[in-house]
Amino acid sequence: MTVPPTPSLTVDGTLLTCKGAIAKLETEFSHLPSGTVARVLVNDVPSRIDVRAWADRRGHGVLADARQGEVFELLISKGGPMSGAALAAASAEPG
Repeated sequence: MTVPPTPSLTVDGTLLTCKGAIAKLETEFSHLPSGTVARVLVNDVPSRIDVRAWADRRGHGVLADARQGEVFELLISKGGPMSGAALAAASAEPG
């Protein structure tokens, strides 16, 4: 069983518009290295779809996408899916 990587940051977009959540994520991601994982929280299906589309357009990878009650939780890897070594290292980091 693969353990998902520990996110380096969380972007809570539950109180933001979809554009606001994406703008916040893009700002936070801009100074972080490739392979960084962000946890993104949104509370509606259109925002979830838009975050996934944004990640695809920007070349980032969606590692996980799950509904947790009323919130969608997405794990986004900057610069595309993490390599096996990076994924293993991220999973081994203490949370």
